[in-house]
Amino acid sequence: MEEEKKGTDYSSEREEIRKKYDKKSKKKKHLSASSVVIIVAFLVVIVLLVLLIILLSNIDLSGKKKDDDKEAVNTEVISSRVENLTGDSSETDTETSRENTYIPDDASAEEIRYANIHMGDTWYSWDLYRPICKDVDDEYFEEVCFIGDSRTKGLLEYSQLPRWRGFYKVGSTAAAACVENEYTLDGAYYTNILNVIDRVDYDIYYVGYGTNELGYGNADKFIEELKVVIDEIKEYHPDAIIYVENILPMSQSYSDNNYSFSNSRALKYNDALKRMCQEYGDVIYLDIASCMRDPETGAALSDYIGDGLHYTPEGCREILKFIRGAVVEKK
Repeated sequence: MEEEKKGTDYSSEREEIRKKYDKKSKKKKHLSASSVVIIVAFLVVIVLLVLLIILLSNIDLSGKKKDDDKEAVNTEVISSRVENLTGDSSETDTETSRENTYIPDDASAEEIRYANIHMGDTWYSWDLYRPICKDVDDEYFEEVCFIGDSRTKGLLEYSQLPRWRGFYKVGSTAAAACVENEYTLDGAYYTNILNVIDRVDYDIYYVGYGTNELGYGNADKFIEELKVVIDEIKEYHPDAIIYVENILPMSQSYSDNNYSFSNSRALKYNDALKRMCQEYGDVIYLDIASCMRDPETGAALSDYIGDGLHYTPEGCREILKFIRGAVVEKK
């Protein structure tokens, strides 16, 4: 009997193939899940980067807007100065604009423009003060006390003010004023300037030293001595407004022949005075020199200087005129 022919059994091979396939399938699924995680993470990073770029762009745009606003204000100031130089305005510009001075948002364009035109390089904190933007009348000086040397003497005696109050000594320095009994109170007795400051009571003080201290050749020494006077005012009159006058220029010939009292040295001292006022923060640096300085030579205007060091009566009145228009008030 012929044996029945049986077909080949591939079940074991199929099982092995199925197992391999299952492994590959699982591996593939596993890889697909990992890929999804990576893609999602990548997308999240991209989204975060986009958000960061948008945020930074907004900050830059905001900063640019602020800069544009400041530029607009400076443009207005510069435009007004150009008008003055070209004769389109009757007002005369005395100094450069305050492009490097911090000006708060509440300062009006009128205040900024006025300060640039009428106050020279005067410095004060815009956070604490604002310019009055007009000349003060004689009544203003009834609450003012002037302290200084011979230039203060000339300023007051030639001012033509009906009433003024001042304590000064010819040839004095800030240091000498603190120890010399050269100042009288009500004509009763003589004492030093520190005792005077302790006993008087004024709302505003103008301090004018420095010309005689030019002989030191040491601006830092002068500043340290002047601080004694200023600190005394601040201690006994904490609410008072203090103006520190800068050093007026000398005539060209006087400056050339007296190195110790040269205009170049006066400028260095004035820089030190300005820095001192900025360090105090609430003390005003008053640039009276700007109204007496020849813009071409840097020396004193010849029409207003007498002996090369002291000013004529007309010059003193011009200085007072500048002071009238360079007044600030507390905010």
